[in-house]
Amino acid sequence: MNASSNLKCRSCGKENTVKTYSCINVGKNPELKDKVLDGSLFIWECDSCGARNLVSDPMVYIDPSEKLIIVLSPETLSFEIPLEGEFSGFSSRQVGTIGELIEMVKIFDAGLDDAVIDLCKQVSSMEMEKPDAKFKFLRLDGADNEIIFTFPEDGEMKMIAIGFNVYEDCKAIIDGHRH
Repeated sequence: MNASSNLKCRSCGKENTVKTYSCINVGKNPELKDKVLDGSLFIWECDSCGARNLVSDPMVYIDPSEKLIIVLSPETLSFEIPLEGEFSGFSSRQVGTIGELIEMVKIFDAGLDDAVIDLCKQVSSMEMEKPDAKFKFLRLDGADNEIIFTFPEDGEMKMIAIGFNVYEDCKAIIDGHRH
């Protein structure tokens, strides 16, 4: 569901009418998935000064093929999504930023478990002796399904590849605690 919102430019303060989305169902509008993944869905240009701005309105992302519902809201929400009928068997997540939404979509598209990926990040940061590293899932890569994370360091984005065996070990740990 899209609408028009009056948003103020962060640079010049002029109000612009911007196309925004409160709910995206990529099963019904598959062209929007690429715009979510590359971030272009969330960027608008000011009519007055040309500055690029982010749409920061909350929204719901639905991907029926991945059986996934993601709520994007910077504030913690207390709600229940009725995961029945059309949404039976769906996983639901809440994220606070556009970057977290993009990462979550990538994780589910890769067929991975986000809790396991979080544990892989922790293990990798400990092994690298970088406890404050902010790892982000980028993709699975190569025939061995290496997991590629990015992270900022010294003002640059770096990449690290971890073996899929790390994911499998972390999954076994988490699965052991789920039962």
